[in-house]
Amino acid sequence: CGGRVNISPAFLLLAAWLLYRDRQGVMVPALLACALHEAGHVLAIHWAGGAIKEFNITAVGAELVLLRQLSYGRELLTAAAGPGTNLLLAALTGPRWPLFTGLNLALAVFNLLPLEPLDGGRMLRCCLSLTLGPGGADRAGRLLSRAAACLLLLLGLRAALRGGNPTLLLAALWLCAAATGDFREKWGKRVVSRG
Repeated sequence: CGGRVNISPAFLLLAAWLLYRDRQGVMVPALLACALHEAGHVLAIHWAGGAIKEFNITAVGAELVLLRQLSYGRELLTAAAGPGTNLLLAALTGPRWPLFTGLNLALAVFNLLPLEPLDGGRMLRCCLSLTLGPGGADRAGRLLSRAAACLLLLLGLRAALRGGNPTLLLAALWLCAAATGDFREKWGKRVVSRG
């Protein structure tokens, strides 16, 4: 990817535990879908003339750190490249590999949610910055991220209380914490991709 790669011990422990517990064979195709998602970002960054300083892999996702800021249009393109890669893979694999197709669709849809630090939140911020300017985009993006995170939290809580899988609730809690954090320092300067 052109920069330093940092893999957190928490990611390695989580991946090892999930691979050990995986009785249905989901983890390897899921990790492949995530790796191809990030490869889409990396290719788009290089195509857009960006340079990657670091590639951080953590227990909650991946983060590409750029050496210099991209224009809003190029940032929008690089943010869309990850989910776009997953949608393309889902279209190409279709019914032949239903598990891989479903994982790519789920990853694309999740990352397209208009929440920071997801790709959809970055895409929304780029569009808002072009129309409202950076200050207006910061205020509107923060408000929309918090509202969407609260909605996901309610849906996740409802599903968990009805005996469903707690994954949505855990993801919503992480996104709520992220939505209440301060991303102004990271926006456009540091975070290029989390997925």
